[in-house]
Parts: sequence; C-alpha cells; structure tokens
Amino acid sequence: MFIPQKLLVIRLSSIGDVLLTTPLIRVLKKKFPSCRIDFVIKKQFQDIIAYHPSLTKIYTFDKKEGRQTLKKIKAQLKEQHYDLIVDIHRNFRSIYLRTGLSAKKTATFKKYILNRWLLVNFNINRYRRIIPVYQRYIDSLQEFDVSYDNAGLDIYIPAEITQKIAAQWHDTLNNYQLIIALAPGASFLTKRWHTEGFINVTKHLVQKFKAAVVLFGDGQDNLTTTEIEASVKNNIFNVAGKLSLLETAALMNYCNLVVTNDTGLMHIASALKKKVVAIFGSTTEELGFFPCAANSIVVQNNNINCRPCSHVGRHKCPKKHFKCMTDIEAQQVIEAVESMLV
Repeated sequence: MFIPQKLLVIRLSSIGDVLLTTPLIRVLKKKFPSCRIDFVIKKQFQDIIAYHPSLTKIYTFDKKEGRQTLKKIKAQLKEQHYDLIVDIHRNFRSIYLRTGLSAKKTATFKKYILNRWLLVNFNINRYRRIIPVYQRYIDSLQEFDVSYDNAGLDIYIPAEITQKIAAQWHDTLNNYQLIIALAPGASFLTKRWHTEGFINVTKHLVQKFKAAVVLFGDGQDNLTTTEIEASVKNNIFNVAGKLSLLETAALMNYCNLVVTNDTGLMHIASALKKKVVAIFGSTTEELGFFPCAANSIVVQNNNINCRPCSHVGRHKCPKKHFKCMTDIEAQQVIEAVESMLV
C-alpha cells in the first residue's frame, strides 16, 4: 500500500476556496498521521491557513512579482521530493508548479467543466447529484480510502489575535444579548444583494431584538457598509476594511448569526460553526459553493430560469433585470433569520 511521507497541496486562491480545502487536510492527516503536508497559496490569502497545525511548510507567491516568483517556488518544491501532489486548483500556475516534480503520484479534483458550461450557458442541468466543492477535493483521493468526516471547515486563530479582539470588543459587545454579523459585500455585483434590503433587515433586528449588528467586509465594501451604518445609526458597528482576515474571524466569533452574500466571509462563518443565512443571486447549489454549515439557510430566487449565469459571478446582469437579487425581499431574509433564532 502506498503511504506518502511528503505531500503537497496546491490551492492558490481565494478565501472561500482555501477554507474549503481544510476538510481535505484534516482527513489526510487522520489517514496518514506521520505524513508531512505542505501547501502552496497566494500571499494575500496565506493567513487563512498560516496557523493550521497539520501543515509543515506554506509556500506563498505574490502575483505582482510575475513568473520569477513561481520559478523560485518550483525550484524549492523540486528539492523536497514529494511522494504525492494534490492539485485542487487546476489552472496554468498550479499545473506549472506540479509538472516535473517527479512525484510518485499526482491527484487532481474534478471540475465538471462540461456540466458547468451547459448549466451556465444553456440552463441544461446534467448534475446527477450535488457534490460540494470540499467533497470534490476529497473525492480526488478516493484511491487512498479517505472520506469526509462531516466535521465541516476549519479555521485557526492564534491566541494573540483572539486576545487583541477581546481587549478591544468584549466590554462593548457584552452589553448585547444578540449580536448579528452582516457581510453585504462580494467580489462580483451579481453576488450582492441590494443595500436597501440589508438596511431593512438591520433596522428590524435592532428594533425588535435590540441586537448589535457588526458590518464586515474589505475596503471595497466601505460605500455599502457606510450607507447601512448611516441609515440605521444605533447598535451598529462598521469594521469593513479595518481588520485583517483573522481579526475578522476573531470578531465574528462573538456573533450569534451571520447574514451574508455568497462570499469568503460566508465560509469563514461556516468554519466558525456559526448559524448562517446566505443570500444567493447568480450562482446555484449545483456549482458546489453553498455554505458548509449544517445550521444554515440559503435565501434565493428559484422563480427565474436564467440562474446560474456564471459559476463565479458577474460584474453586471447579462439580462439587465437582475431579478435573482432584486426580487428577494427583506421579509424573506428576516423570516430566515428569525427561524434560526428560535
């Protein structure tokens, strides 16, 4: 039986996709406890796995530095003589990195490219069953008899960050019995629910439950979070663009429930085992990225046949009506939230 002693996982981006590798890392470590596991990732996402106890070495590269940084990493990888390489990105960079390393075995995950293309472009659904992306990653190693353990996603926050956030926020948030996280941003417009909806949901939660609402996001979300903050005024804390990824996770850990678009923060909430209400627009469950958390609800518009129009999102609605998001009413999200607060 082949038992790897040195194993390399390649997943270069992004926040959600990297978090979705954590079940794979966990089950591999259980199966091969003495095996060294290394990881290759883009520099801007390294914090997500920087403190993972099962990883020995993390190779990072900065896209801005161009091909030279990839050459340097590849030279370092060659020196390690890996037994097994698991490429769960499968793009030009990952193929370049794994080619010529003389590994005994190489595994790649199935992207279901034809099924995805037919669904997105012609609304032809050839998915016989819905397989989440984290399960597809694990399925790439079926020959090694590894299987999903139903333990969800993992995120590891160092004690110094937990203590820092506690020092800054514990006394403030301790004044509230209910703390709700809102993540109103997303990298693509077709993944963003309308700001008015988030404002109405926030006002309802503050008025009915006297909840504290924490607005999360990056610097690009400031316009949206500032508008929500200005409209609601009370019991609202806007930290968009002010925290690192792990500081975001540490603060989100104080929250009872997370209301989010289809974004990396949704997967952080799942990794923290939070209750999640996720709002989905242009993407659907077949594509594999619904929240992993068992205690989650997805709010979506199932009454239009142009979903999904993309597997990652678009910068504008190709049909120009954007009904997948605009037809979702605040009351639907409020009912989903309240059903999880019972």
